[in-house]
Amino acid sequence: MHLVFGQSEKPFSGELIYKVTKVDSGSNPLQPTNNENEETKVIIYAKDSLLKIVNFSAQNGFQECLKHLTKNKSILLLNINKKGYAIRMKQDESIMNDSLYSFEKKCGFKKNIGGLKSKKIILRHPKIKNELTCLYSKKIAPKYANTFEELPGLPTIYYLILEDGLYRYQLESYNSYAPPLSMFMIPEDYQIVSMEEFMEIMNSEE
Repeated sequence: MHLVFGQSEKPFSGELIYKVTKVDSGSNPLQPTNNENEETKVIIYAKDSLLKIVNFSAQNGFQECLKHLTKNKSILLLNINKKGYAIRMKQDESIMNDSLYSFEKKCGFKKNIGGLKSKKIILRHPKIKNELTCLYSKKIAPKYANTFEELPGLPTIYYLILEDGLYRYQLESYNSYAPPLSMFMIPEDYQIVSMEEFMEIMNSEE
């Protein structure tokens, strides 16, 4: 296996599991219903400055990404036709544009989400008419959720506007432990390529 990046000391190592639900922007429920046949989860493994982000959906299966937090570098892992590719992502490809999201703290509201005591914060976005209630925990740094770094803590309930609608992310569980370093390495049989090289390979096989 190839080691993707180096590492530096950071305050959290362990696992975060988020449940993802497509929602109506007008409702903002704290406990939304979801069709289990459309179950989607995001599992984040952290080891100091290293992340492994696993997106799972019942329809599309797994998609994995390796990320170095301090160097802001990402590797997308794909397995296509029994061939593995480790795709180097450019900064503008791997970072979500969160400049349109704004937040405002609200007092007097606390809830335990996924085992973390969480406080209320209001999210606003120009594409959404109403405010959305989000929650965050100060116990873990916000960067480990790989979304909004300007939050005062790890988001435990938050929303993202994607191409096909509004999605709600809720922390189901967290577990603090030391994952093995091998989890953050590129499998040795994967071909390391840029996004441009990967697209050329895909086009040549059509």
